[in-house]
Amino acid sequence: MPPSTILEAEAFPGDSTLTEEERKRWLVLHFAIPRTLMTCDLVAGRSTEEELNDALSALAWGSVDIQTREWQLESDDPSLEPPHASLISYAEYVARTYPSDHSMEDEERQKNAILATKKRASFTNQGEPGFKFRAIFDQMLKNLMHTNKALVKAFDIKKVELNESEMPFDESKTEAQNIMRYGRYQVLPAFWQLLLYLTKKQRRFSIVLRSFGQEELSIVQKELQLFCQGQHPAYNGQNKTPKVPPMNGDKGSKDLRLQDADIGRFDRMGGRLEFPGRVGLPPAAGAEAAEARPSGYNFPPFHEAYAGLMHHVLHDANTAAILDDYKYWQAKDRVAEAGKLLLVDHAGGLAETKVQHIFFDGHIGKNDTHCVDVRDVVSGKPIPYSDAQNVFFHRVDLFQATTDMDYFVKSVEACELKMSKRIVESRRVAELERQAEQDHRSAAAAVAPLPPKEYLYRNIIPALLPALEACQRDRPADPLEFIAFYMLRHSKQYSKTLKS
Repeated sequence: MPPSTILEAEAFPGDSTLTEEERKRWLVLHFAIPRTLMTCDLVAGRSTEEELNDALSALAWGSVDIQTREWQLESDDPSLEPPHASLISYAEYVARTYPSDHSMEDEERQKNAILATKKRASFTNQGEPGFKFRAIFDQMLKNLMHTNKALVKAFDIKKVELNESEMPFDESKTEAQNIMRYGRYQVLPAFWQLLLYLTKKQRRFSIVLRSFGQEELSIVQKELQLFCQGQHPAYNGQNKTPKVPPMNGDKGSKDLRLQDADIGRFDRMGGRLEFPGRVGLPPAAGAEAAEARPSGYNFPPFHEAYAGLMHHVLHDANTAAILDDYKYWQAKDRVAEAGKLLLVDHAGGLAETKVQHIFFDGHIGKNDTHCVDVRDVVSGKPIPYSDAQNVFFHRVDLFQATTDMDYFVKSVEACELKMSKRIVESRRVAELERQAEQDHRSAAAAVAPLPPKEYLYRNIIPALLPALEACQRDRPADPLEFIAFYMLRHSKQYSKTLKS
């Protein structure tokens, strides 16, 4: 396909060389649920209050007092990166103080894990090291609260509940009442804003929800269904709330609802991606046999699972979900290579240019993907952190995601831009290599028919001449050794490529 029309102002040098399909590539956006879309972690058993504290403990930076060995807060604002290289986060300090790994005795390891969890979960409480960050905690909470007076009155909201166990699901109430029972958002508004933005831009995109637990997935699935149908209590046009366009297939819209048939499970130990709800489904349109829509895919190799997700599941559905293998990750001491599997086509540096997978997760560390396993679908090998960062995964800042409605919009755009630059750069390097190889072949072909004496005078003597002149000037005891070392020391001052 020929390059797209050159823009008046390129976003970056070489941007205009991308095709329209590459510039508006198919976005496959994977979203973890805890610390990314929701503010509680039902698998780990952390309430919203505990999870906000835990998240802030990883965003607060300080130093350790030499005498007391206590951690002291030094940063004014939460951030993913330290303001200074000498600082460590409170979460890192706690991990060092209460180590927990399988090299330790089980009893000691479990005791340390419990103590570390409690320390992080109470980080901004009165008397704790992060109490100065309580104002940050309150700011996050304020952005989660329903401040629309008409909405608050309609659902008789008296207070904001931060402990989910104190207000369980009530079957006697409506879906809307249950969604509003905490007096705040369960799913971050920034996520809904992203769906609206991409829909308005008419982008081709797919959502893949990722979770270790069914309960939290069911919560997001229900809210997503109501949002897409214009029935979400905070987005239905009633009680002075915004009314969103249909996203359920009506009026020619994309259907972004998550169907049970499109919920899969990764079995890392058994090597299988299974979609139980697809058993017995009729073949997709145009398929010749029922096998065209299998319910499961084996791995490794990984191409079958990747193709199944892309061409069978996401070909028919705009939203899917995968329940990841929590037991496998735990058994492997929570290493990234055993986490939530993300397969991308990265062969040769960057093979696929019209599709971009991006995994959003708030548990990714500054040097370690922690619970996300990014692998090349062809080789099956993990992709280095630096190669995948902000191209195939995005480290979510929960503070920013909570306080900035456009956080996910900005994050997607940043990841798209970086991948576009990567595509252009990979092509530039490939072209330079191709040109160098062509020059080498041309030069070799040009000198091939030359007589030996002319060949030496044309290609060898010019490179040797400076060394010979220096040798003649200095008259060393071992001239050959002198010339050899001279050539090594001045290797950049002559061409190693034959020229005609």
